Amino acid sequence: MGGQGAGAQSAAKGVWVLDTRATILDRIETVMGGDDWQVECFSDARRALLHARHEVPDVIILGLGENTIEPADLLAIRNDVEAVAGVPLIALYGQGDVISVDEVMAQGVADAVAVDNLEDELVRRVQWQLQSHEPRAPKASRLASIDGLSAMRTFDFLVRVIEASPNAIVVARRTGEMVLFNPAAEEILGWSKDEVLGTTVRRLYPPGGAERIMQMIRADAHGGTGMIESLREVVVDSEGELIPVEISAALVCEDDREIATVGIFSDLRQQMRMEERLHEAMEALENTQRQAVVAEVAGAAAHELNQPLTSMLGYVDYLRRQFAEGDELHRVVSTIYDDTSRIAEVVRKIGRVTRYRTRDYAGGEQIVDLDEASSVEEVDEIPEVDEINDQKRTAEIDRITPGEQREGE
Repeated sequence: MGGQGAGAQSAAKGVWVLDTRATILDRIETVMGGDDWQVECFSDARRALLHARHEVPDVIILGLGENTIEPADLLAIRNDVEAVAGVPLIALYGQGDVISVDEVMAQGVADAVAVDNLEDELVRRVQWQLQSHEPRAPKASRLASIDGLSAMRTFDFLVRVIEASPNAIVVARRTGEMVLFNPAAEEILGWSKDEVLGTTVRRLYPPGGAERIMQMIRADAHGGTGMIESLREVVVDSEGELIPVEISAALVCEDDREIATVGIFSDLRQQMRMEERLHEAMEALENTQRQAVVAEVAGAAAHELNQPLTSMLGYVDYLRRQFAEGDELHRVVSTIYDDTSRIAEVVRKIGRVTRYRTRDYAGGEQIVDLDEASSVEEVDEIPEVDEINDQKRTAEIDRITPGEQREGE
């Protein structure tokens, strides 16, 4: 793309696009049409390789569809050409591609963007790769001694620390290839180190999980740019079972250059089982407390109602005996006696309440189910009138109505 002035060109970053699809090239030119970019599109990958003899881009975008050189072959050639071997490469993938994202990532592709997300993601991913691939300082010895230990002894010490960690530690190159898998990771996930080293880290996550975590690492909402801290996620073990874990992860950089990612996670299954048991225990405690309150209130209410109800039944029975069975007043008093007896039965049930049980009531309300809440055993706190001691009842009635003769005497 032309049109920039000399000053703009000196500051612009060179972006090469290798793709045979004209629509894709047009979309990329539209998205990266500002003065910050010097975009060159190559529908023929062979031209790009020839052009690399004279000019080196800052980043390369490679379409994984049909090309004049197969993407796998092109990557192999690119890795052999010293001028562009270190240039970060972003794959542009979509449906029907001739090669998978996993395959190209294993061959050194730094990142991948879906064609459907091109407008939303491409510029941000290019900027990230440019920041992560600043020119490196001359390589020097990066192993320093600690407390007088030699560099080799320090390395051995760090290896032992990683191997002894109770938390799973997994390290992968920026291409996704796993290079470290400690014993705790073997125990949690069920794979041996030999089975996973050299394979893609994506196998440890549900579909799309690795990409989503990488997006969070590169955002600043979960601990800061370049890391995530104490995030609950799920990983996949060797049997395909989802394992809940708490994960922390970070980018590993050398001289401000992204070289790997490290993930540290702990198994949450035992903790979640404990949380579930604690929740059940709290619910049981609340239910026990509720039942205790209901039983106490029911017992107090039954106790307070027992005596007046017993007395009421005695007086109503006395009145009933004063009238002949065919008399209208005998019928009225008998009705009062029957209803009072029903109240007495309800009070007996209240006195036997030992647990909290409810049933539906009008208007969607819930009320205590006395039949279910009462114990099975019969506790006759309120005796039937026929079981009242005749002598006590006679003395009570004689005291209230002296000189009157009771029916039947």
